[in-house]
Amino acid sequence: MWFCEIIKNLKIDDAMINFLPSWWYRNYGIAYGPDMYFNPDYRVEAYQKMKAHFYERFGKAMGMEQTAPGPLVIAPDFDNTYFQSMMGFEVRFPADQYPVAEGCLTQDQRLSLQVPDDLWQVYPFTEVASQTAYLNEKFKQNRPLLFSTRGVLNEAVQICSTEFYCDLLDEDMDEETDRVMRFICDVLKQQLLHNHTQDPSFMHTMMNCTCGIAGAPVYKQRVFSYDWEIYRFCLEHGIPVALHHCGKFDDFLDIYGQMTQLRSIDIGHESAIRPALERFPNAHIRYIISTNLLNFGSVEQIRQKAADILLQCKGHEHRFSVQVPDIEYGMPDENLFALIEALK
Repeated sequence: MWFCEIIKNLKIDDAMINFLPSWWYRNYGIAYGPDMYFNPDYRVEAYQKMKAHFYERFGKAMGMEQTAPGPLVIAPDFDNTYFQSMMGFEVRFPADQYPVAEGCLTQDQRLSLQVPDDLWQVYPFTEVASQTAYLNEKFKQNRPLLFSTRGVLNEAVQICSTEFYCDLLDEDMDEETDRVMRFICDVLKQQLLHNHTQDPSFMHTMMNCTCGIAGAPVYKQRVFSYDWEIYRFCLEHGIPVALHHCGKFDDFLDIYGQMTQLRSIDIGHESAIRPALERFPNAHIRYIISTNLLNFGSVEQIRQKAADILLQCKGHEHRFSVQVPDIEYGMPDENLFALIEALK
């Protein structure tokens, strides 16, 4: 479960704050572990406790209204281990972090990849469906059955290990790498169509955390065509589509610039804000604050950063947001307060 809170009433559209499992576990003893993924009652109770702790520690002082969440249908999210779980990899569920999978595909396994005939009878899709049905019945709700969708290269690196970056540069590996990305594309398309039938407002976010590591030239030559295919697929089927690029965005600006109908774009903390706003006039731009700065910077450094952000987005505040991701245990509370106050 990826817990986050949205802060409104700022000079910009909003700020989204997310805390890592370690923050919850070490501050309040709220463990992730197997229960967060396989015990739906525990997950709902944990979420309600998180909401209460956040309000008491931060929300009240920020002027937020207290919201007491009633019974919620919260489906399990296997995070970056979704494809690995589907392929039978061993997955660990630590108390203080998101799931971690062990292993990777062999050469023969890559070449023999085939999309299951009935994807919805394969784990973990079956687990998500079962728990969603259970919670809908328990709380007399009708939450649509949705499956998490992420990015082509992200998933390829997860199931093939970080060696996949090198494989992209090796002409002898072209058949294998293309087979892997084709497989991921075809699974994603099934997920996207299913989600769209369940909830037409569902928005697919192309999670491209790994693309910055691959580098713009490699991404453009070997990966972009698959992202473009997914992008076009979404548009053809009326599926809203967004992009998450948590690395430096500048070198990818012209490549992504072809995707003129993106609804929103997340850009990393090293990125220039103004060029992204100008190149994508119809998209909502979300700037990701440096976790390092928030965890280890001074209050004054954070205030200066907020002032710089407001300067760069001037004139576009209505379609600009800040993300505050992956807050780790030990972050000084005053740093988060300083950021929000500066953005007000």
